[in-house]
Amino acid sequence: MKITREELDRTEDESVLDLFTQGIRAEATRKKYTRTLKKILCEVFEDVLEGDFETRAAQLVRMAKENPDWVKDLLLNLSKKLKQRTQLPKDHDEYLNPSSVESYFKPIKKLFDMNDVTISWKRIYTTLPELDNISVGRGWTRQEIQRMLNFANGTMDKTIVLFAASSSIRSGAFELSWGDVTPIYKVDEELKLEITESEEPKSVVACAMLRIYRGSNMQYPAFITAEAYDSLQHHKQEWTRQVGRAPEPKDPIFKTEGNLPRRASSAAIKKRVERMVEKAQLRVPLPKGQKRHDVPIMNGFRRFWNKVSKETLSRDSPLASLIKKEYMMGHAGLVKLDRNYFKTHTLELAEEYLLAAPDLTISDEFRLRQENSKLRKEREQYQDSNVIKQLEKRIEELEYGRNARHAQFFKDLERNNGGNAKLILGLFHFMFETSAPEEEKVIAWKKFQQSKGEGLQELSKFLEDSTPRLKNLFSTNA
Repeated sequence: MKITREELDRTEDESVLDLFTQGIRAEATRKKYTRTLKKILCEVFEDVLEGDFETRAAQLVRMAKENPDWVKDLLLNLSKKLKQRTQLPKDHDEYLNPSSVESYFKPIKKLFDMNDVTISWKRIYTTLPELDNISVGRGWTRQEIQRMLNFANGTMDKTIVLFAASSSIRSGAFELSWGDVTPIYKVDEELKLEITESEEPKSVVACAMLRIYRGSNMQYPAFITAEAYDSLQHHKQEWTRQVGRAPEPKDPIFKTEGNLPRRASSAAIKKRVERMVEKAQLRVPLPKGQKRHDVPIMNGFRRFWNKVSKETLSRDSPLASLIKKEYMMGHAGLVKLDRNYFKTHTLELAEEYLLAAPDLTISDEFRLRQENSKLRKEREQYQDSNVIKQLEKRIEELEYGRNARHAQFFKDLERNNGGNAKLILGLFHFMFETSAPEEEKVIAWKKFQQSKGEGLQELSKFLEDSTPRLKNLFSTNA
């Protein structure tokens, strides 16, 4: 390996902006920093610097090297002006949130760092305003996420929402490839990353691992639920149909519209979620003076994940559990050294994750199906007749009880768009739920479901087979 004089000369000739962008790995951050730096140099420092954006950047770097005190005073004046804006009334057009002030200095610091400029940043940062108005917003709720999914436009929209809710990844981490997803199987209560042919019939996908920011020093493992992985498989079929071939490991999971596998940007991902949120009417117009909604579009999913996982009991000590959960969110841990000293195997993280997975599963139907499957396996393990009887009663409740009937009712409502159909369904549901004790309703509903029919003939047959109390009620109301 050799370095030639020509290569060295080319390195020295690189512009200050080229060096600036080289120091930023994430594309979204690079665009944001460049946009902010251009605004500062060309608008805020309009009367201080001269020329176009690139010329002004080079001029600022040169002056910082020749006269650092002058540049320090310039930045202190910038801090003063920004602080004045934070003291304006919140309904003022020039009002600036104190938490946004530091974002003006980050691109300047990156520009100086990448061009070997030394500035006393400690002096400048001490002049920034205190963060006395930190957002007290919240995350999305499961019910709100369910409403979003009602307006998903295809498998990609649904997969994006389920990935965001079950993994807590940031919007910039959606630039995933198919090779970044690894299913984790459960075989006889044991988690495995790989299974043999003999183990395949008795295995289920418990969850899946995502390699976030793969290949960078920010890489970390995140997890998605079996529900999200199931949605991914449906999206894979649609992806294959559009492109005309099966995806390869380096192909993007989330692509742009059309038959070319071009990676969708984080902005495009966010726009898809915004469309679902708007159609679901989950946001109301902001009152005058308020610039932020209570629930951030993408960060609202991270807050949902954080709340669910922190409320889930763990088998580990509270400290170990907290470090694992912070690590799965892409944080360093409780302190910076946790990432280095607290190494956890993937399957150990998966075990921790699976404790919260039921509450991270969005679909009521999918969650009931999983719980039902779990109870059936438990029944096979017990021989005691009393235990079996209790488990069978619980399974019957899951399949034909109140929650199952409600889920079926709302599913039928979505399938029937006609006003008369919805009215009949609503009346039938109300009459049925108020007609008899729960045990009789379970028996009647079980008969109705087992008939697997639709229409008035099947409904009449259901009423004929129902208990006398139900039959009398429906005949009276008829």
